[in-house]
Amino acid sequence: MLDPIANLNFSYLVNLAKEENDAAAQLAFLNKFLVEENCTFKGLAMPTLLKPNFISTKQTQTLACAVEKISSALNKFIHLYIHNKDVRDIMKFSDQENELFSIDPGYSTPLVIARLDAFMQNYTVRFLEFNCDSPAGLAYSDVMEDGFRELFKAYHFFKEWKIEHMYRQDRLLKSLLTCYNEFKEKKSGYPAKPVIAIVDWEDVSTRSEFDLLKKYFESKGYDTIVSSPQKFKISNGRATADGVEIHLMYKRVITREVLERWDEVQNFIQCIKEGLLCTCNSFRSYIVGNKKVLSLITDPQFQHIYSEEELDVIRQTIPWTQILADKKVRYKNMIVDLKSFIIDNKDLLVLKPANSYGGKDVYLGRETDQSIWEDVMNQHLFDESWVVQEYVTIPQEIFPMIGDEVFMKLKKVNINPFSLLGKYSGTITRVSDRSVINVSAGGGLVPTFSVVRKKDVLK
Repeated sequence: MLDPIANLNFSYLVNLAKEENDAAAQLAFLNKFLVEENCTFKGLAMPTLLKPNFISTKQTQTLACAVEKISSALNKFIHLYIHNKDVRDIMKFSDQENELFSIDPGYSTPLVIARLDAFMQNYTVRFLEFNCDSPAGLAYSDVMEDGFRELFKAYHFFKEWKIEHMYRQDRLLKSLLTCYNEFKEKKSGYPAKPVIAIVDWEDVSTRSEFDLLKKYFESKGYDTIVSSPQKFKISNGRATADGVEIHLMYKRVITREVLERWDEVQNFIQCIKEGLLCTCNSFRSYIVGNKKVLSLITDPQFQHIYSEEELDVIRQTIPWTQILADKKVRYKNMIVDLKSFIIDNKDLLVLKPANSYGGKDVYLGRETDQSIWEDVMNQHLFDESWVVQEYVTIPQEIFPMIGDEVFMKLKKVNINPFSLLGKYSGTITRVSDRSVINVSAGGGLVPTFSVVRKKDVLK
């Protein structure tokens, strides 16, 4: 007897494989829809496959609980970092980074927008890293769901299912405005309806998402521009970009790139330092995007700040993670020499930079030659800029591949739930043949639908 989600997946794939349903035409429709709705990546339709990821409402509840408890813990960690020298010494951020972290954002929840990247097997969630600086995908997720909903109209069996829809752009706007309203309480002369700037470099591959967000914000009555950090100025005591006075910034520019182009963006930084506009995310969110945080939030010496519920979720969802160094550490019930442990147990472990994104330079022990594995470890053993993490089994799902005919292929998947002001705000799924799953590294994006059979709702 198949469980309901397995049954839905089976029905979906069988229906898609029927010759009369013309899967190739469906994929062509979907790609055309994505281009027309501006859901693009590097100018082309966002890479996708012709099947979403279905999860049950119970799985959704499990995921939402984990996301909200971890988000709360991350906000507490930011506060700990600001006030605890021992934590700052371990994290080893630069003076420039700490200069940015010292800026008070003017609102009480520093982590406004986050995407917590995870693996989910049945009801087990494991968070591998936290994308907290400038996560993409909220608007793309909405458009992808809309495209698949159009396809679903031809699938008769969906009449038996209730599909939940969470409009992320609406939640994003409300979160930004919540922060702005708190920010302007301490100011004078700021309007009830702020002018919004979506800010990143002009040549980023996700620029089409900014146009989607601008269109949505303007449909709700908020003047919005898309601009870049170099275009900011201070004029008559106010922040401007492209000659327009700005009150609220949706900061999509990555903090690490701000640091790399420091001399180009001094006016931009000064606007934020002087509190001339409300900035979301604040620079403080960058603290918990660093993978060292996974080590420190699981370290008993720093866990006094968390509630019992948060500690329980931390224990369940965060894999064993250590800052790479030549030291002794606890692994389960043992004290081990970390260097020797990494050499002897590579198939159990993953090495990755603490402060990178896009799946760059991630080494899975079981997929890496021993000599390369040891070379990577030795290169980074003493600078404390990498982490070692326990390998988590990668979930796999069957997806349709569309060519001259339809065939099914097992793909690796991760699930990427969004958190807005600490609240679960839907999720999206990335799919790849590779173990390091990332769209910029050749993967695909599919929507994640929370579903329940209508007859079960009525019980």
